[in-house]
Amino acid sequence: MKSDQEMKSDQELWEPDILGISGPKYLALAGVIAKAINSGILRPGTQLPSQRELALKLGITVGTVSRAYSVVKMRDLVSGEVGRGSFVKNHEQDGRYTRFLPASTPGTIDFACFRIPVDDMIENIRNILSEFADQAMLLPMVSYPPAAGYVVHRAAGAAWIKRSGFTVLPEQVIVCGGGQQALLTATMYLADFGGPFLTEQITYSGLKSIAALRGIDLEGVEVDDEGIIPDALQDAHKRTGGRVVFIQPTAHNPLGCVMSESRREKIAEIGRTHDLIFVEDDVAAAGLVDRPPPLAFYAPERTVYITSLSKCISPALRVGFIAVPPSLIDEFTNTYHALSLGSSPLINDAASLLIMNGTAEKIVKSNNEELARRHKIAQDELIGFKLQSNPSAFFAWLCLPNHWSSNEFSNAVQKAGVSVVRSESFAVGFENPPRAVRFSLKPSSKKHDLVEGLRILKKIANQRPSSLLTIV
Repeated sequence: MKSDQEMKSDQELWEPDILGISGPKYLALAGVIAKAINSGILRPGTQLPSQRELALKLGITVGTVSRAYSVVKMRDLVSGEVGRGSFVKNHEQDGRYTRFLPASTPGTIDFACFRIPVDDMIENIRNILSEFADQAMLLPMVSYPPAAGYVVHRAAGAAWIKRSGFTVLPEQVIVCGGGQQALLTATMYLADFGGPFLTEQITYSGLKSIAALRGIDLEGVEVDDEGIIPDALQDAHKRTGGRVVFIQPTAHNPLGCVMSESRREKIAEIGRTHDLIFVEDDVAAAGLVDRPPPLAFYAPERTVYITSLSKCISPALRVGFIAVPPSLIDEFTNTYHALSLGSSPLINDAASLLIMNGTAEKIVKSNNEELARRHKIAQDELIGFKLQSNPSAFFAWLCLPNHWSSNEFSNAVQKAGVSVVRSESFAVGFENPPRAVRFSLKPSSKKHDLVEGLRILKKIANQRPSSLLTIV
């Protein structure tokens, strides 16, 4: 059991704010409470403020607070004790629940996370869900969907992909549960194509996770300011026999670089010469329109193209699209069916409505404008440091002074209340990982956290690591 002092401390850390949240105020407050519990700010056993106290603080009625408390109690997040108040429930002591998420540290500025940068987009989502509810009866509700998704959802996927400059038929599109599931599908099918997977020396950490689970070796290929180097790719193939190339030509995660069109053409030609298969991850760039065409545009016959709505619309919409060459569509569909039995048509329908009625485009535009503003703040605050970024990406790559290693810097800023992602999470084939870290541009819903966190990064980067104890 936590002490009264610990519970009081949790209460003090929690600053509920429902300003700017549209819709009924009781639902806004219930959502804020749920978010604080899920994030670990309100830990198990913490007593919520009295209804009268919270109503006075937020300028709303006691009845509104009471309705909000009823909602979170109904969702099994809190319990009410007559005469004592409402307390956050401790599900870890309940055999029905298992906690898989790592414990979070209340008060930490979380630069390691991904969050949508625009807080008021919930209204757009609410509107589309209302429209979806009216049309849900059009979907079959008594059987599993086709493995690749219903035609209407595949057509929406093709329309979304076309924004990037790459045109595919709906018949080439598989609708899946997000970009990571799309990557898992590609990895499962292509794992036995020969040799290790070739990828950038600094690559998406999700690929490393899947490769470890599947027992796939990764071979890091040298990169520069445009991404993967053509000659280095050719040499890696000749040396290892690897035929599958995982590549991020646009808004590379975590480097933020964008490959020129001329280099895309060279990479595509190498693919044809050596019969390579490309897996193009375009998830981080899904919101971009002003950009070079995907690598798939230059090598459509040998590129598996992956995109999703998670980073540019909302992570709550776990919808991804795989565009597959016609020669591979049956194999990929069968693989995806074996892994998932198809994705949820309900979520896919909501996503399709967002795409086809133009709401998705509006959300993307709003998100990109806010991200560009935040990148400018980061550049201004970190003057004097090498910062690699793309104005449409949710992250930036901070290159550290030579006196810091990625691991030491990450530990130092963690002690100062900021979490970042160290370069080791993205490195492939390095003896000594780069002196760099990735940080998110949307650490929390508090607007001042971005500047405060950046100033902590700068302050510590300008310092030197603490002396280590000598071991004799």
